[in-house]
Amino acid sequence: MKESGILLHISSLPGKYGCGTMGKCAYDFVDFLAKSKVTLWQILPVGPTSYGDSPYSALSAFAFNPYFIDPDMLYQDGLIEKSDLPPLRNTYRCEYENIHSYIFIMLHKAFLNREKYTIELEEFIKNEDYWLDDYAMYMVLKDEQEGKPWYEWYNDFKYRNPSSLEWLKREYSEKILEYKFIQFIAFKQWMNLKKYANKKHVKIIGDMPIYCAYDSADVWMQPIQFELADNLEPKNVAGCPPDYFNSDGQLWGNPLYNWDYMKRDKYSWWIKRVKHSFKLFDVLRIDHFRGFAGYYSIPYGSPNARCGKWRKGPGYALFKAINKECPNANIIAENLGFLTPDVNKLLKDCNYPGMNIFQFELGDLKHVPLKKGYKENNVFYTGTHDNQTIMSFYYELKPEAKKVVDKLCDIKFKDRPNLKIIEFAMKQNSKYVIIPLQDYLGLTDFDGRMNIPSTPTGNWRYMAKPDDFSKELSDYIKEIKRS
Repeated sequence: MKESGILLHISSLPGKYGCGTMGKCAYDFVDFLAKSKVTLWQILPVGPTSYGDSPYSALSAFAFNPYFIDPDMLYQDGLIEKSDLPPLRNTYRCEYENIHSYIFIMLHKAFLNREKYTIELEEFIKNEDYWLDDYAMYMVLKDEQEGKPWYEWYNDFKYRNPSSLEWLKREYSEKILEYKFIQFIAFKQWMNLKKYANKKHVKIIGDMPIYCAYDSADVWMQPIQFELADNLEPKNVAGCPPDYFNSDGQLWGNPLYNWDYMKRDKYSWWIKRVKHSFKLFDVLRIDHFRGFAGYYSIPYGSPNARCGKWRKGPGYALFKAINKECPNANIIAENLGFLTPDVNKLLKDCNYPGMNIFQFELGDLKHVPLKKGYKENNVFYTGTHDNQTIMSFYYELKPEAKKVVDKLCDIKFKDRPNLKIIEFAMKQNSKYVIIPLQDYLGLTDFDGRMNIPSTPTGNWRYMAKPDDFSKELSDYIKEIKRS
């Protein structure tokens, strides 16, 4: 094994205002990683979220979630008064509704006191103009339309009438600037945190969803990049076909990409997106990698995913273009799910490490891939944000499967199964081994599960507690890395 990491999203840090932030709780976590000799911190997508709070359905592929801005740092920077700080929260479950009720009021006060950052703000706006101007206009229009999605706006704005947009820039210039300032603060706090992490020899693994949300600044800004009809409705949407677990398949609803146009445009949108990501992260996990080889297309308006069909993706041509502009890009391919030879060939052509999840690798119990070990170019996980915690997974195994896991991981009656499975993972000679914090802590799904796929509400609320990052745990992690 070369390097190990911990999976914990920013929101799951033990923040004191309703969710984790880029403040002291994040710096303390980096210190914990460094003391534990852990060199990788994997997070989930950082874009601004909407209904359902899913980081995989963001309002922008480029912007940062304002919820992660740390109020204490705003106060320390003299941007707000102490009386502007929100009330302390100690529930240790993310309270997105509460955050939304205070964050933009607080950030407006910070905006009014921005004078000391005038030059830095101007430089940020200049450097990020390829996405920031449109994102700020999108957010202002969304506010003015009481949160409605862009495809329900007045036609002048829905179809981006140039004279209407010029009017918006004139009449709402201050509000547009405020949204740019919010992104400036978010990026500033994040880049300072990343610099601190890198100084402590901790690299950050970011996460890029393959698709954009239909109601996003990206689709509104460049509809030509997506497979939309003249009225800007999607022609087809993304999802997964029916399988053993779901007879209706999965209907995600994201608009598909206009790959023919993207190819003619030399994949410029993707190149900008990847370059942007590598400003923020040291390593990039790309979600649903199989969709670049072949993707499932469902007619828009379908009640489920049964009537979809597979279509050919851009393949290696996309990544050849990306690699040309982003040489030595450190990318992890999420190659889970229904895999076909074209997916495996694309992964081999790109030479990206794929992913193996302990919970998915028991096979038919007679032919268990886990028995072979993992020595190839891969990243090994006990589970991801979509899985059960390893403790709940173990407890819910059928007796035959539990016997296989017990033998494989040498689990005895008095052992803590989560730790024995983690120790098995650490013995793999993979490029990286990543463990969710919840698995180190031995949490069950009730306390620690992050997401249950296909359930629209109640997810993404897990938060760690300050005393979870104990010296005992740190010493244990160091020890198993040496063994």
